[in-house]
Amino acid sequence: MKGRIQLKKMVRRCSMYMKLTISFSIAIIAILMIVMIVLSRLVSNNDREKILFSANQSFEQTDSFIQNYLDTMVYLSDQINYNHDVQELLKQNSSGKSRSYGEQYRDFLRLDRVCSTAELVESIYMARLFVPDELTYSNNIRHFEKKSVLESREDYQQFLQDGDYKFFTAPEKIKMPGISSEEEIISLFRIILTTDGTIKPIGVQQIGIQTCKIKSVLEKSNITKSGLVYLVNSKGQIISCSDETHTLLQELKQNGKTLDFPVKDSWSEVSLLDSGYYANRAQLDTADWSLVALIPRGEILQQSKQLQSIIFVLSFVAVVAVFLVSNAISKYYTSRLSYLTEMMRRVPGGELELDLETEGLDEIGELFRSFSSMTRQLDLLMEEKYKSGKAVKAAQLQALRAQINPHFLYNTLDLINWEAIDHNVPEISQITKSLSQFYRISLNKGMEIVTIEKELNHVRAYVTIQNYHFDGAIRLHIDVPPEIQSYSCINIIIQPIVENSIIHGMEATSYGQEYPIYISARLEKGDIIFSIRDEGVGMSSQQIKEILNSKSSRDTGYGIKNIDLRLKLNYGEQYGLSYQSELGKGTTAWLRIPACREEREEAGPNKEEC
Repeated sequence: MKGRIQLKKMVRRCSMYMKLTISFSIAIIAILMIVMIVLSRLVSNNDREKILFSANQSFEQTDSFIQNYLDTMVYLSDQINYNHDVQELLKQNSSGKSRSYGEQYRDFLRLDRVCSTAELVESIYMARLFVPDELTYSNNIRHFEKKSVLESREDYQQFLQDGDYKFFTAPEKIKMPGISSEEEIISLFRIILTTDGTIKPIGVQQIGIQTCKIKSVLEKSNITKSGLVYLVNSKGQIISCSDETHTLLQELKQNGKTLDFPVKDSWSEVSLLDSGYYANRAQLDTADWSLVALIPRGEILQQSKQLQSIIFVLSFVAVVAVFLVSNAISKYYTSRLSYLTEMMRRVPGGELELDLETEGLDEIGELFRSFSSMTRQLDLLMEEKYKSGKAVKAAQLQALRAQINPHFLYNTLDLINWEAIDHNVPEISQITKSLSQFYRISLNKGMEIVTIEKELNHVRAYVTIQNYHFDGAIRLHIDVPPEIQSYSCINIIIQPIVENSIIHGMEATSYGQEYPIYISARLEKGDIIFSIRDEGVGMSSQQIKEILNSKSSRDTGYGIKNIDLRLKLNYGEQYGLSYQSELGKGTTAWLRIPACREEREEAGPNKEEC
């Protein structure tokens, strides 16, 4: 429920442009996604069928090759079993009659020729007979081996218990005469029976082929990189495999498991060590061996990823194209509304003289015309309000100035100055000069604009007079570069702040203790920023708020609020007065005005003189 509410709120917050874009895009994109998924599935299934078909062809061919090897071994064992010399000589050996060395040598030559003939077949590595230990040629292990060696083999004893007449061995290593290294072979052991109808065992023969030949066939049959093809006997022993270092093979050996598992159908899915495989199995007719092939499911899927990637890229391009087309259509419908909205957002910032392009006679065009009419009316009202407010402030200032008769004041102060000089009272003369300078700059012949240099002299004159009250405790430090002093400003904006600092900041100053006031200024991005700092008692945030919000102040003459209002009326809302103070550490006042060099008559805040 909460999710639905949040979704509704999110939809409401979206712009009309976004809503239209999403509405146009979502249906087509959904259809494209469904087509992509279906096509991807079809491609995956088709690739899987192709790979399994190729694997099956290779598997059947491998089965045929392996079966051919086994059939060859059985065929040669038949040739040896039914050979006249083998039947005759082995019957004589099994009769127990002793034979001379000459007879044994002749027997050796005849039997050796039979084994050598069998070895002429390309796939056969060795052929030999097991003869009684007492025969002299039983030591010739090329084609003969002692019967006692055969009887010591565990697999031969198991073979006798099973009552069969032939069996295939697991891979074993043997060393043949004249060859330095051992060779791994797989052998067929077969009991030689008489052919005269008695069917009596008269000997045992061994036909061996190299394991590497079978391994080569298995390696060629593996059509995937991570697949595995192997031969396993009924006991679960690996006869040969395409990759002895295969991870699956190593893990199964470590866990003591075998790769002998049932496979129900051709290329059925099996799970080995938490991994999925496609498996196929064929039972060989001649031996108790099974041919097994494993193909990882992930590798089959990997084969189709390239085409899937192409489908994905094409689908992505189609989605982007759909989004761009939807975006263009939505923009066509909402561009004029967006333009009107942007114009509306600029009105709170003070932009009322907007040049709106009205197009069309439809409902949106009507909105444009209504909005243009409204902004024009609002601009006229703001202009009237500005002129009215400025006229009031100017009237207040003129009324204050009118309370003093400038000529009478200057003549009187000049008279006091000469009287002080005649009576040798320089302090009174200095006070009179400072007071005269103070009022000359304050009144400024009715002009509101003065240079910053004159404004600073106004402050100096005021501090000089106040120092006679505070016995010279006030130390005025002015650090304003000469290039800044040449700029102009409205008059009486710094002196009231200094006056406020002296009246309120020196409350906790002991008599005779120095009270420094620092005035500095700097240029910053076309503006002049004044800093008036003292080391007085400081003010709380509430006191600062009261000073800036009070309409007048008896202690500060024009009032601090009056300064801020005059600055904003003359220069604009971005200019004015601000305070930063900390109790017990002092107060800093910041004044920001535009850098103007030309003295000007009264002008609005948006004029271009500054």
